[in-house]
Amino acid sequence: MNIVISADMEGISGVTTPGDVHPGTPGWDHFRKIMTDDVNAAIAGFFEAGAKNIVVNDSHASMGNVVVDQLDTRATLISGRHKKHCMVEGVTKETDALAFIGYHTAAGQQGIMSHTYSGDIYHAVWLNDEICSEGYMNAVFAAELGVPVVLISGDDLTIEDAKRYAPDAGYAVVKRCVDRFTAECIAPEKTVGIIKVAARDGLTRIRKPAPGKGPYTFRIDFASANQVIAVTHIPGVEQTGTRQASYTCQTMEEALRCFEVVTIMANNSRDKIYG
Repeated sequence: MNIVISADMEGISGVTTPGDVHPGTPGWDHFRKIMTDDVNAAIAGFFEAGAKNIVVNDSHASMGNVVVDQLDTRATLISGRHKKHCMVEGVTKETDALAFIGYHTAAGQQGIMSHTYSGDIYHAVWLNDEICSEGYMNAVFAAELGVPVVLISGDDLTIEDAKRYAPDAGYAVVKRCVDRFTAECIAPEKTVGIIKVAARDGLTRIRKPAPGKGPYTFRIDFASANQVIAVTHIPGVEQTGTRQASYTCQTMEEALRCFEVVTIMANNSRDKIYG
């Protein structure tokens, strides 16, 4: 059984504030080790449930966070930026299951460091009129390939979001959201056990998702008007309001790749003071 683990950082055990996840900072250096522990817990649970091959795709920021020499040696690691499929790099029709470790809620929603792809350029993102978290987006991509999501770890609100796109998955709540940058945290010594059990249980309940059907329409509410002007240089992306744009693709693979370009263009148009 082939499994891909997409590992983000905002939903990792003990993480609560931007200083915990910004690459190069002391907080990040501390929590990237805990991130690796969370990933290893999932790996252990999956192998107990019969996994044969596991690939970990580092999916946070510069995508070089997992500490490779602390990673379970039974797994391999995709590390580094600018992957064709970003957070779901490595997922193919030959993948049997997908897991989300350290995930979070969507832009504009409550949850620890809630955002979609970029922390401050999106006020809200919708995919086919559904609030679009990264988990939802990536699960829809996987469904197009017939790949189920079998595990999600993060705060309690992230797990509530996951229930709509992965109803049969294992759920690992590692902290409770108090506010966007405040959480009631469970000690990592305990969360590794929670994640391991959820991984094992989720894999035993594996069920193929219903095949995805296009078209797929992204509607995006930006933080400022200049970002809309920037992204509408992309063919097919249309302005639909002062701070809104949308586009439609026939496959989720195309829609996901376009969203990555929209994010790059919007970030590049952002002023460091005025946004």
